[in-house]
Amino acid sequence: MANQAVNAQPVENKINSLLVSMGLKVDEAVSQAIMALLRPNSHMVAGVMESAVAIQELELTLDQAVFSAVEQGDLLASGERATLLVNISKDLARLGKLAANLGRKVTEVGKHHEHEDFSRLQPLAIAVSHLCRQTLRSLTWLDPVLARNAAAGGATVDAYRDYVLRGLKQQESLITDEQDLHLIFASRCLEQIADHAHHLAENLVRFLEQTPEPEKSRSMAC
Repeated sequence: MANQAVNAQPVENKINSLLVSMGLKVDEAVSQAIMALLRPNSHMVAGVMESAVAIQELELTLDQAVFSAVEQGDLLASGERATLLVNISKDLARLGKLAANLGRKVTEVGKHHEHEDFSRLQPLAIAVSHLCRQTLRSLTWLDPVLARNAAAGGATVDAYRDYVLRGLKQQESLITDEQDLHLIFASRCLEQIADHAHHLAENLVRFLEQTPEPEKSRSMAC
């Protein structure tokens, strides 16, 4: 049994390394998409698209590594741990796709409306960015405390979303219907990003609670 545990460590380390790499790419993509929304910049949007492709490739590699480890009996933990790994991978991939969707929308709007103003979304965007950063850092550092804090942070995003929507209603006479639609679409995109970040945080809490302490320390040292 001890030998099996030793042999499984490189597999666990490889999977954790892929998770961290994927988390860093998602963090980059979400940050770029939000920055592009608040400060329209085609270079930022291009970066989001590049990150989205890299995230898809990492998702495939990670899923293959998990399935291979399960087939070979290399994973130390239960089947639930393997399921959590796959779910975390899918959560990260969805976040990458949502960031790409937001980036594409910013590009599309920018082509036809050079001076489109998304500044009304700034409070919501900042709250979403903070939630995503906290969640993804809990993954990068394999920190269950940070993951639990992120899992409890959805209420802040909801409050800012309501604030933004109230502002849109109060100022509806000052903006065109098309502008309103763009703002609502972007707001919905941010809300979906927050929802998936929250779901990811909940999965990370369960996953990290099953991660042995020495393994967490090695990953944080890296």
